[in-house]
Amino acid sequence: MKKLFYLVIALTIVSCSQEEFNIGNPNEADAERVLANAADFQNFNISNHSALFDGQIEFTGIYFRGLSDQFSTTNAFSGFWDFCDQPRRQIINSTANDDLAFQAAGPWNAFNSVINNANIVIGNIEIDGGSVELDGTDLTQQELAGAYFDKGVAQGYLAMIYNQAYIVNADTDPNALEFSTYQEVYAAAVTNIETALDLAGGSGEFSYAVYPGGQVLDAALFTQLANSYLARISIALPRTDAEAQGLDYNSILAYAENGITTDFSPEATEAVFFNNLQDWSLFLLGDGAGYMPTDQKLMRLVDPTYPTDYPTDETIILDPVVSNGDPRFEENYEYVAENFGFLRASRGRQLFSSYRTRKFFNGNDQNQTGLPTNIMNAAEMDYIRAECYYRLGNFAAAVAALDDSPRATVAGLSTTAAGPNVLNALLYEVSIELDLSSGMGVEWWFMRRHDMLQAGSPTMYPVPASELEISQDDIYTYGGPAAAGEEGTASGANDWRNINLVY
Repeated sequence: MKKLFYLVIALTIVSCSQEEFNIGNPNEADAERVLANAADFQNFNISNHSALFDGQIEFTGIYFRGLSDQFSTTNAFSGFWDFCDQPRRQIINSTANDDLAFQAAGPWNAFNSVINNANIVIGNIEIDGGSVELDGTDLTQQELAGAYFDKGVAQGYLAMIYNQAYIVNADTDPNALEFSTYQEVYAAAVTNIETALDLAGGSGEFSYAVYPGGQVLDAALFTQLANSYLARISIALPRTDAEAQGLDYNSILAYAENGITTDFSPEATEAVFFNNLQDWSLFLLGDGAGYMPTDQKLMRLVDPTYPTDYPTDETIILDPVVSNGDPRFEENYEYVAENFGFLRASRGRQLFSSYRTRKFFNGNDQNQTGLPTNIMNAAEMDYIRAECYYRLGNFAAAVAALDDSPRATVAGLSTTAAGPNVLNALLYEVSIELDLSSGMGVEWWFMRRHDMLQAGSPTMYPVPASELEISQDDIYTYGGPAAAGEEGTASGANDWRNINLVY
């Protein structure tokens, strides 16, 4: 067959004691056995909720941090250097790339897996006529709402990250799959999230458990979270500033206004659910340096006199930034002077840094019960509202939204009601406030839709070569200075390094 949906997904059953069992290569009988029992059905669905959120705070987010200049490194482990180097490199989309599974294939596998499992739930209920009744309570509509939400958000991530993906429904023939554009996948995502909202609103005592034994969302909080994802996915879709100008900002504004008002940060549970992106990003080395040093971008946002690149003269050690009074920077980023850790001058001293990130640092171990998982920062909705007003030309309203955010309420920073000032303030807030506090990709999506990425930076991922070899499609990639300005590769038209940082 020409097309083959390569994913072989393991059904995950969570017992009443929350112990997880993975059944590899499930067949029809496995699905029927699991879904025939209401408790197992619900636990299977909860495990998929967990997979959805886990995919947003996993190791794969490191690469987006590199592309958006949130951290810097010359460390070639797992291809980190490839995503931080200057000039930018192409994504190595090849099965010969030992790190492909973490890079382009990581989000692809994670979110397609969620979609597959959501389709199992949807198909059982809508096609096979199944129901979920537990202790005399009919949970069918609730479980269906959760599955549509999981599917829609996962599709949204595929749309935000890849240039194309499959749109797979419960009744899709796996032998007839064709790729859809990211715009088409986005439209499917919105439809499914809105379906989830409709179902949740009419399901009575609604309950959505984020992960086994974890936070439970009632209908009101679920509705806020769904609107927040609609806002995030909708505003993050464009690959360029020109494309972003065509968005319906009034609709996105409405999503954000109905979004979360407190951080969505379920407590971690050791060895079950924790923020692996933070765990890697915050690791402290023995010399006091960060394993993933803070990029020069963050210091320059605070102190516009700070250089965009570290001096290549090995006798020069940069001084600390001149503080702008923002306590968040002082608390979350530490000056380590000449403690350069794994940075190598032979690989480009311009990539060095005299700072480490210590935001959320917990002694080199984020895998601890009770720690915040920081999946979505409520301030993101403030910044989306401000950005919508900016795009609509209402700079006063944009400033008011920024004044409602930690920019003013925590940092005491002000913003002048002018277009460049608002945009610079948004870059500052997305880079400082949302750093490691709102899951993966947020900075990358913001910078690409304002042409702020360095020239040659990939603005989207290709379908992984591992999938293209199976589907017998040509392998392609994005990124690199030679492709700057072409589809999928940043032009650098508004490269953050060239911005006059006025606020």
